[in-house]
Amino acid sequence: MKWARAWIIVLLAMCLVGFAGASSLDDINKSNGISELKVALLDTGPIGDHGYTYEGHVGAAKMAKKLPYVNLSERENAAGPNASQIMREYADNGYKVIFCHGEEFEDALKEVALDYPETIFLVGDNIYAESLAVNAGSYYVETNEILYLMGLVAGKMTKTNKIAFLNSVPQAETAIYADAFARGVAYANPKAKVYMSWIGSWHDPEKEKQVALSLINDGCDIITHTTDSDSVGDAAEETGAYYLSFGSDTTRFFPHVFLTGMVWNWEPVMTDIVEVVHNGTWASHPKHEWWYGLAEGAVMLAPFSDLVPRDVRMLVEAKQKAIMQGEMVIFPDISDEDLLTMYYLETNVVGELPKL
Repeated sequence: MKWARAWIIVLLAMCLVGFAGASSLDDINKSNGISELKVALLDTGPIGDHGYTYEGHVGAAKMAKKLPYVNLSERENAAGPNASQIMREYADNGYKVIFCHGEEFEDALKEVALDYPETIFLVGDNIYAESLAVNAGSYYVETNEILYLMGLVAGKMTKTNKIAFLNSVPQAETAIYADAFARGVAYANPKAKVYMSWIGSWHDPEKEKQVALSLINDGCDIITHTTDSDSVGDAAEETGAYYLSFGSDTTRFFPHVFLTGMVWNWEPVMTDIVEVVHNGTWASHPKHEWWYGLAEGAVMLAPFSDLVPRDVRMLVEAKQKAIMQGEMVIFPDISDEDLLTMYYLETNVVGELPKL
């Protein structure tokens, strides 16, 4: 029986070598990029906007750094007539996840997605992804809570009781942006009014600055916006009006007037989506929608500047804590679904709603 025992030992040794070889082979495969996941980010505008596009760029870069298997490519100014062609080029080149970072990509996504069933297409908008394609999804960051907090700051710090709000594209989503901000203003200062003007696009630096200067000249001493450029901050810095940013922390650009602002953090939602695709659980994710907010760390309030008094900070911090703990809701009697379609203005908003 010694010879049988010897053969068993030999066989066990061979198995161990085989396992070691398999492990080494897996490591080699990984190092050679066989297990990599090619991910693309398509931007609506320029990275240098220091707003929506810039923070999308930052979030994707953080996601790729966190997930070592990701091979990331990015294309600026990809929206427009060439969007579908750009999507096809990425899909043809083996990209398995394509983030279309803005509502401007919706039509192109509908046109392209079904032709590439092995590629996941995602649009950065608050839409129901199932209406696009089985291999399409949506990701969205809820900003109403932060806009409410910004409204508290504006209401407390205005001296003229006139606060400017430059809004981007007329639609239900942006009207609710103004309403959330206005509710914060009303709580902090029932006498203050929010003067809203429409820009008509997400990124029009020249028009944004022109409208901002007009509102400031009309007596608004605090100004904010939902557009993507730095022009509103430029107007505030030039005139001395207080500024609340939208999209990024731009303290360094406007040190004399910056109070706080809304900052997107796209890394959590992009990371979660890519991991779902990578681990093969995409099909089981509910509706292929990822809607994140303050609780998920997808949006935050920029650090207060020294211009914000202590009592204002304490008020905002208390309200933020209440929101985070589920003790407070900005629109308590309105469902999330209804908020997607409601198109109205709070009574302290001075402005018009164009017909949709």
